[in-house]
Amino acid sequence: MSPAASTAPNDGLAVSERRALIALLLVFAALLFVELPGSWLIEPDEARYAEIPREMLATHDYVTPQLNAAHYFEKPPLLYWANALSMKAFGLNAYAARLPTRLAALGTAALLALELETPALPGWGLWAALILLSAPLSFILGRYNLTDGILTCAMTGAFFALRRFLVARERGTRAAGALAALGACVGLAVLAKGLIGIVFPGLVLLIWAGVTGRWRRVGEALWSPAPAVFLVVAVPWFVLVQRAAPAFDSIFFVREHFSRFATGEARRAGPVYYFVAAFVAGFVPWTFVTPRSVRQIADAWRARAAAHADELFFAIWFCVIFVFFSISRSKLLPYILPAFPAAAALVARAILTRTESVRRPMIVHAIAVTLVAIGGVAYGIASGELRRYDATWLAALGAVLLVAGAWSGVALARTRGRRAMFPAALGWGGLYLAIILAMPRLADDLSAHNLALVAARTPGARVVSYRCYPQEFPWVLRGPIAVADYVDELGSDGQRPPDLYWSRDAFWKRWNSGEHLVVVMKRRARAEFGGSNAHGTPLAANRKYVVLANFPAAVASPNPAR
Repeated sequence: MSPAASTAPNDGLAVSERRALIALLLVFAALLFVELPGSWLIEPDEARYAEIPREMLATHDYVTPQLNAAHYFEKPPLLYWANALSMKAFGLNAYAARLPTRLAALGTAALLALELETPALPGWGLWAALILLSAPLSFILGRYNLTDGILTCAMTGAFFALRRFLVARERGTRAAGALAALGACVGLAVLAKGLIGIVFPGLVLLIWAGVTGRWRRVGEALWSPAPAVFLVVAVPWFVLVQRAAPAFDSIFFVREHFSRFATGEARRAGPVYYFVAAFVAGFVPWTFVTPRSVRQIADAWRARAAAHADELFFAIWFCVIFVFFSISRSKLLPYILPAFPAAAALVARAILTRTESVRRPMIVHAIAVTLVAIGGVAYGIASGELRRYDATWLAALGAVLLVAGAWSGVALARTRGRRAMFPAALGWGGLYLAIILAMPRLADDLSAHNLALVAARTPGARVVSYRCYPQEFPWVLRGPIAVADYVDELGSDGQRPPDLYWSRDAFWKRWNSGEHLVVVMKRRARAEFGGSNAHGTPLAANRKYVVLANFPAAVASPNPAR
């Protein structure tokens, strides 16, 4: 396995191209971290993954994750620990909650830049990092407070450690350091998302060994420092949490892993081509040059030699994750994120080593984004959505920058070769900037932050969520809220404080008793309270939730026009 091998002659990387790559990487890194005031946490996931670490800090219990004072065993704790550390350092705010995910995205790009850079193929790492940071799905998820960003960084570290081990053994040298790093990264991946942290690297190693005939590498990896380091990193938390909550194993391993994969319990099955569409749309503009890398993989498959093992390694990495989640009965867009570094590596290699012009894929990209941009802005204006958020000019700005970048790439393709893709990537950066500027305008409907502020400004009233659980309320109120006639994933082991979890009958008894309550509910539940103020004083609302009080209250809504 030779990381230096290529399928076509490489003419080196000009100083100007390297500088342009570094400049673009700095642009996208800056966009990754910039955020305007008022860009509140988005419901439900971002708020949930901020509230759990906030409760860790409040209770000083870093073993048993809690959400609204009830055990929450759906995910392992690595993101919670990272977010708690960030909040401890920078305060209880949305930026601190998102910072670890953004650092993980930057770390994943840095791994690509460092691990792929080689004198035989200069610029490979820089191109791959640019592709990863500029692709829409990986850029957006790199800013979003989810477990998948931390997982992707740990998984990328694991795959590159595995690659270092394979390269070292091909050269006949020892690889104890790479194997120890493999064990540590697999352990972190398990602490980030669960058993897939073991499954994916294991499948990649097995399939790679089968394709290349190097089965000895499997035994060498198993009889090495990797398993011992993995056990030291990953196992202690599982032992401690199982001791603290005996029902943990059945929830975490059986329900959250096997049941979600094999059954439709999570109610998000999606068609088998779900991730095909996700990749095609989420990897632009690089989707349009992906066929180049497919041809390289086909050449490597036919050769099945060590000189072409890099293409096979990254292709197996991508396909294992892609196929695994495609056949799963539970599908969400972020699941495919750990496959994106492999796709970035393959496409970057193809861009550098294949000599055909990029003009045709640039034309297809420009036509596609022009149609989508014009159609998107036209729909936003016609539907009134852009006017609702006072974002017409931002949508137009993003569309203009995107389209201008795409057609600039077409214009430069004849004379600048692969560098014509730089303005196309920069055009996507312009769109991301417009979205970042628009986020505070969208916050009222994407987040429950302002609704929770209204509840907080109603003195002497108990805050209750009725038949729902807006994740941001306890985050804003800095403490658990009462939850009526709703459980879902809250306290899935059955351990819930009775003073916080009410039945429907108990809620209505208290609602009619004269006790001052401020209640948040989904709009469809509003009819249960009647339409007049006698059945509830409206305090605030957004597209999803309504806030009522059972007593006369005068609180200014942050969004009275909506």
